[in-house]
Amino acid sequence: MSLIRIAFTGLQMAILLLVQSCQGNDIKLVTDQKPVSEIILPEQASPLEKKSASILQEYVRRITGATLPIQTVPSQNIAHLIYVGSAATRVGQFIEPLKAEGYEIDVRGGNIYLYGGSGKGLLYGVYELIEKQFGARKYDQGPALIPHSRDLGLPAGLHMLYEPVLLYRESYYPSSADPEYLDWHHLHRFEDLWGLWGHSFFKIIPPERNFREHPEYFSWVNGHRQPSQLCLSNPDVLRQAIAYFERATAANPDAIYWSIAPMDGAGYCTCEKCARVDAEEGGPQGSLIRFVNAVAAYFPDQLFTTLAYGYSAEATKHTRPGKNVYVMLSTINSTRHLPVATNPDAVSFRRQLSEWSKLTPNLLLWDYTTDFSAYLSPFPMHDHYVANIRYFQTHGIKGIFEQGSGETLGDMSAYASYIQAKALWDPSLKLDEVQDDFLKGYYGTAAHSIKNYIGQLLSARNETQARLGIYDQPFAHRSDYLALDKISSYRQSLKEAADAVAGSPELEHKIKTLSLGLEYVELEQAKAYGIQPGGYLEKLREGTWRVKPGWNVRVKSFVSDAQKAGVITLSETGGPLPDYLASWTAILDNPYRPSLILGAKASFSNPFIEDYPANGSATLTDGILGGTDYSYNWLLFAGGMVKIDIPIGRDILPASIQTDFLFDPSHYLFLPEKISVEGSIDGNNYFPIGSLRLDNNVPSDMKARVQTVDCTLKSKQLLRYLRVAIWFPAELPEWFNGSRHRKPLMAIDELSLE
Repeated sequence: MSLIRIAFTGLQMAILLLVQSCQGNDIKLVTDQKPVSEIILPEQASPLEKKSASILQEYVRRITGATLPIQTVPSQNIAHLIYVGSAATRVGQFIEPLKAEGYEIDVRGGNIYLYGGSGKGLLYGVYELIEKQFGARKYDQGPALIPHSRDLGLPAGLHMLYEPVLLYRESYYPSSADPEYLDWHHLHRFEDLWGLWGHSFFKIIPPERNFREHPEYFSWVNGHRQPSQLCLSNPDVLRQAIAYFERATAANPDAIYWSIAPMDGAGYCTCEKCARVDAEEGGPQGSLIRFVNAVAAYFPDQLFTTLAYGYSAEATKHTRPGKNVYVMLSTINSTRHLPVATNPDAVSFRRQLSEWSKLTPNLLLWDYTTDFSAYLSPFPMHDHYVANIRYFQTHGIKGIFEQGSGETLGDMSAYASYIQAKALWDPSLKLDEVQDDFLKGYYGTAAHSIKNYIGQLLSARNETQARLGIYDQPFAHRSDYLALDKISSYRQSLKEAADAVAGSPELEHKIKTLSLGLEYVELEQAKAYGIQPGGYLEKLREGTWRVKPGWNVRVKSFVSDAQKAGVITLSETGGPLPDYLASWTAILDNPYRPSLILGAKASFSNPFIEDYPANGSATLTDGILGGTDYSYNWLLFAGGMVKIDIPIGRDILPASIQTDFLFDPSHYLFLPEKISVEGSIDGNNYFPIGSLRLDNNVPSDMKARVQTVDCTLKSKQLLRYLRVAIWFPAELPEWFNGSRHRKPLMAIDELSLE
């Protein structure tokens, strides 16, 4: 074991000294590395009782080197006995039964009694004893940090009792992959509790096996059936669902919950019967709740969950969820820069929570604590974890799923998981105390610098009034908390942290891992900066650029370090890390698009949508090409036509103009219908030099793609000014099968002139 692993933090030393203080009324477990107590199990011990006793024995051994015997009958010459599970209830005279997963530890009469409620309460009590009395810590999915002593005891009269207020607690980060971490911090996993989880409609009735022969099982949308959701008023769908759960519950009798919830997306059924129910209930949540109730009534001994999310977020007007139905609300539409209790963006959520709570006491929550478009990017909501969980719990939520970066490394994953786990178990805790304990124990002598780094992020968020969205790209914050000068300050704090732990490979690795977030931000922002400060390009001479020396090595080093640190993917929709390297390789092989108007500033007849400003008026002539992500390097427009004026700055005779458009129906982005180009000598008098009409037939593939359009230009005069007019649909095309509640948009990127 490394020296780092056995080093004490100040807090751990204080705990250990307190526990080992030489008071006459201490109950000794180990003296001078010799066992002076033993663990007593019932004769017919359950697997949980055996596991709890074994873990207690193991951690006493790791701390002291002494192995406490585990027996069913006490020895005659042992002064202090540790009764575990039903052995404790038999001799300890426990009267009040504990609530689910609660624990009680009592030291009296020279003995120790460990008792637990249903579930893993007993095991949780053992880990609470190991942490709070013995001073051990489990900060991440790695080995526990163990203090060492030749003696170990507990104060006479010690009494520890806790019953959790949340019945479901999950924080979804890489640490969740460690079974001991889950038990230590009393966390659940949805795969352990749910026989069927999340968006489940198509697991119950898969369209690939049913839609061809039974389209009536699926949604009626825009005048025809389509496999977007289920038709919940169809009695055959109900019969199919009941048959499914008869099989599923029989095959998995240990599952606690079963989900009946729409797929992630729109397209709910609007057939006559569904529409009538929804009109009565105030929206499509009506047919959903009535359907779930009907299934749940058939299985009164099972618990079912459904999602108040997207189109089903609002509470029903009349129908109450059944007694065995839990409604899981979602915070997906709230930003994260303010706590949910006061965030104006959470007004709808707070109202939905209030209205659902009037209908049922069975409320769960699906919350989000990461940036799903950029897992590694710093996401400064660290000061809201505890406050939000406390708010949820005090407003009727009985279980919480905190969705972080999942199996892949995210921004401060270990910290986020640890703080959330502690708050889910005890929402009344004090954040400062838990944070200081984690930072000192996890980062050692770098704790002060890391705390300063967190403080810098939070201060920058507040000072710049940055809004944190859970789908923000790093370049969306390049003018607020992720501006270049602020990143430089963060880098300095992390450098100080690295200097503080120099010579300790384990701690150096942790600081390097934390630094990956800033490196990722700089790489991503460089794609937008281009030739500007922070970009990956540099100017050689007028009209010619090149990739900055060493950039390829920098990208490869990032990918290598990220793989070593446990990064699997960089975003919810991203591929594996080699794909990220390949995307950069493609950029560096063709770093920019040459053009006669490279660097010119365009002006627009209609403003672009400010939610996605890209590089503003320079976006269309900066040489940098956008990909299939509409939020990066694209200008989005609403309306039927936009004119773009571009000063060329010198006399030219262009042959053609090339323009990129983004086709992405899932985000209401469509291709233009017509393009016309005009030229001018003086910027006042324009004359036509080219036009093109596009074929907008039904596309064969609805996947997002970049469409490049070339328009030949014919001018007999030298030009100094260019005007490009683009017409695009004012209404959604007839072939579009999605919801028609929005107008179409158009995304334009590079205008290049040859």
